[in-house]
Amino acid sequence: MASTNLSASLAAYPSTPSYANDLEFVTAYLTVHMLSDASRVYSYLLWIAIGAVLIICSLLHHFNVRGGYLGAFWSKWAIRRRTWRKKHSLAVAKARGEPHRQPYSLPPNAQIFTFVCITIASLLVAFLGPDYLAPGSTIWTLQNYPSATLAKRSGYNNADYFIYQPQYTISKAWWTTGNRTGLIAFALFPLCILFALKSPPFAIFSLSFLTQLYCDKLLWLHKWTARLIYFFTLLHVAFWSVELFRDRRKGQVAYALAWQYEKFLYAWIAFGCMTLLFLASIGPLRRKHYEAFWFLHVLLVPLTIIMAALHHPPVWWWCWAALAIWFGERMWRLTWWLYTNGYLGGQSASAPRPSVDLPRTQSSIDKSAISYGQSPKGFPPSPLPNSEADVVHYPPSNQLVGMGLSLPTSYTPPPGFAHAELLPGRTVRLSIVPPGFLTWAPGQHFLISVPSITRFTTHPFTVASVCDEQNQYDDGRVLVFLIRAKNGWTKDLWDAVALMISRGQQYVADEKLPRYSQLPNRGVLLRACVDGPYGSSVRASWGDYSSVLIVSGGSGVSYALSVLQYVCLCMAGRDGRFLGGRRGGYGQKGYKTTRVRFVWLVREFGHIQWCASVLRRCMDILPFPDLQIDIFVTNVQPVAGPNRSSVPAGISFAALPRAAKDEPLEPPRPEFALNSKRLSQSSFSSEESGDDSDLDLSYYTGMIQDEGELGHEAHILDLTNFEGDDDTALPGETQFHLSIKKEGRLRRAVSRRVSTAMYAKQELLHHASQTDYESPAHSSVQLVLKRRSIPPPIATNLSTPPRSNADLPPAQRPSVDIATARSSEDASRASIDAARVTFQGHSSQPSDQSDGPSYTPLDSAVPLMSANSRALTPLHTHNLSASLNNKRLSQLSSRTHSPMPVTPASSRLSMWTDTDSFAALVPGGDVVTMREQLRLTLDAQEVEDVGMVAEHARPGKPKLDRIVADEVERSKGAVAVACCGPTSLDAVMRKIVAAQIDPQRIRRGDMRGSIALFSEEFSY
Repeated sequence: MASTNLSASLAAYPSTPSYANDLEFVTAYLTVHMLSDASRVYSYLLWIAIGAVLIICSLLHHFNVRGGYLGAFWSKWAIRRRTWRKKHSLAVAKARGEPHRQPYSLPPNAQIFTFVCITIASLLVAFLGPDYLAPGSTIWTLQNYPSATLAKRSGYNNADYFIYQPQYTISKAWWTTGNRTGLIAFALFPLCILFALKSPPFAIFSLSFLTQLYCDKLLWLHKWTARLIYFFTLLHVAFWSVELFRDRRKGQVAYALAWQYEKFLYAWIAFGCMTLLFLASIGPLRRKHYEAFWFLHVLLVPLTIIMAALHHPPVWWWCWAALAIWFGERMWRLTWWLYTNGYLGGQSASAPRPSVDLPRTQSSIDKSAISYGQSPKGFPPSPLPNSEADVVHYPPSNQLVGMGLSLPTSYTPPPGFAHAELLPGRTVRLSIVPPGFLTWAPGQHFLISVPSITRFTTHPFTVASVCDEQNQYDDGRVLVFLIRAKNGWTKDLWDAVALMISRGQQYVADEKLPRYSQLPNRGVLLRACVDGPYGSSVRASWGDYSSVLIVSGGSGVSYALSVLQYVCLCMAGRDGRFLGGRRGGYGQKGYKTTRVRFVWLVREFGHIQWCASVLRRCMDILPFPDLQIDIFVTNVQPVAGPNRSSVPAGISFAALPRAAKDEPLEPPRPEFALNSKRLSQSSFSSEESGDDSDLDLSYYTGMIQDEGELGHEAHILDLTNFEGDDDTALPGETQFHLSIKKEGRLRRAVSRRVSTAMYAKQELLHHASQTDYESPAHSSVQLVLKRRSIPPPIATNLSTPPRSNADLPPAQRPSVDIATARSSEDASRASIDAARVTFQGHSSQPSDQSDGPSYTPLDSAVPLMSANSRALTPLHTHNLSASLNNKRLSQLSSRTHSPMPVTPASSRLSMWTDTDSFAALVPGGDVVTMREQLRLTLDAQEVEDVGMVAEHARPGKPKLDRIVADEVERSKGAVAVACCGPTSLDAVMRKIVAAQIDPQRIRRGDMRGSIALFSEEFSY
């Protein structure tokens, strides 16, 4: 057999025997141009580096290095992200009638830095050093010497050609560089898959002893690692194409002969599948056709990996490893999905809650089980109280069992079904009770599928509730989701629910309800399945921070509600390990949280209904200032007129920004911050809150700002609207918004008057206490009837220092029941209602006219409150008064804080006209016949909750920098900031938090310079 060189006689290009058969020649040619076993050391070095970095990052996370001096420098830079928007693009989009879009954005600096490190490491191992190492050599001995005897590879029929491989080291050549880039692409396959996996233990980055990072924080790295693989694959194809075109046999290029080789065909199939994946992952295409992208992803990813493995068997273990962890994770999730949704056991039916129709002020829990160290049957026992927990004013963790805090209504759907309700803002509230046992951390998300909408796709949504492992009823493990209709699946869900309600259909006929099931008074039941939980919020240890600030925008309030409920329950004495979080609660060793503030930016007043019930329950658990709730409504024009506020409105603890020096009046400073004994004032003091120091009304001059907080054009919708949100007002919603706005204004007016009167009297008492005169030994002054929201009596004894109830022996402490305290409010309602009616411009005397039908103009606001309406039974707690011990109530009454807004009168249902229907929501059919079935319905308790929360809703955009600065200054240690909202809000909060992090403050021992940001902003 003749021997012919295919190329020039160069050491970098070995010769191949000239076989008569073209296929045999190509097989020998490609075998000779194959990397040696020793050359694969570069891929091992890459993974050694990845493993080392993972271990280091895990240690830094568990030792909380980020909260220290050096970690502050890293966090100050790492959490920032950049956004940009072309100038005049907002005006152009408005002129064209295009929907609002968020600005272009980059991920946080930490993710960019991580990807840059991966890219640099991959490029180094792909190009640094010789490409081809002599067989038998190591990375440390690169001299040219013959190799040891080559072992034959089973199943690879080119072992006879190994003897023609170069036995020396080759630095660079077209084929060696092509092989090496292909090797690195193979080595990156497992890493790319690991970034995309959702469920531990296969998603190793989410393991509790490692970084606890889930796919929500790694998806961007997954996308760009996949693009990096494609980049190396392109280099591999390009370098080998040059080699094949330059080599010839009998005048024919080797490229033409290579098509006879089956492994060459596998290579092009893999490259074609990878190219389709790359094209389908382009942002606009993926967002517009997400379902098609998902199906292509599931189909083409395994096919690409398999074809790549068959293309080059010597290194196919990288492909099989990637495929194994991908397939294993899918099987693990499938098994868990079958159990969670009742296909492998679980609870397929449940008896109704015994007290479901009773007022929640009545006991629904066996009091014999509520004792130290015991819990309701079937749930883990609560820990015994220690000496430190014995003296706190919050209840022990086992005394709040079964509160059902996160349930928005009194109805609990049967296991395996979703209770779907239509809310304002084209929002659907889904409440799901999974049949199988399931726990989740606050802020995590689930993948939801509703078979009646679509059977084969799932969609991620953040849960707005907390799990309660100590609650023996279903309302302790209900999953609540707030889903705003956009395009695609969410719009299909909205249309389906609206159509069922219009037809009077309460559930799908083909979906059989379990026994003991009760149908809801409103809304519909849909079969639903969940997959999860997932989300990196599990890594947050909320109890390690002195203050927790929660900021959300629009429908991002789901994440905020889950975190808020968890923190409130832990501050009330519950143990976080029974609520899906980490061990710790008020009174337990190491628990530090003393205050939580909730800030929500929302577009319309009516959207308060999404979470009003939950917010009110949180306010029932924690008083002000332990809990502060601020809701800012951005789609409201301010009311012109004189400022009628006579007391300080916004209390600020932080120094004024430089830009604020040009303001006509400096916001008031708290007197107690200057070592004064005077009490702080209510923060709800202005009718429109236009004078509050944390409000920004400058955007009212125009919805578009040329220079926003992020350095480019900004729109007010950037802070509240996700892409695709539809702000079109539905029938009845405009009147609903106005009613809530008016309700909040009336409540603030009454609260302002009461606060002003109390402030004046407290001032007199304070000055009187400084006067040298004799007084009874134990005299006290009580301004009004005792209630939870009014400060305690002020002692005026000069000889004996004031003594709080907490200092008294248990036998002498007053025993106050919240339900009783609330019922005693009726005695003081007359004076409050009189002030309220006077403010409305009506007579304070009761009307003798009979209550008849009420008709209002189409654009007028129907008040949610009636001055002389009968008080409704508080339905917002499960036996809250029975759950709270006397120690908590006595110390709550003895706490010195600013007076909370007074609850005027009880709420009543609004009177809606015929135009207040959801008829326009019906995707098709006779609108006239469906009008009555699609009315905006609220139960009495929810209207009561909306009215209460409306007092905390103010028109305007918040000054987030001032709010963050205030919380930092008033905290006693490190601060946690939780944020969830559109891209712009996330970027703004990152910028503000980064500016507030102060390493020098930490170095001096002041931990207020340490701020941890927990952000929930991702997309699939």
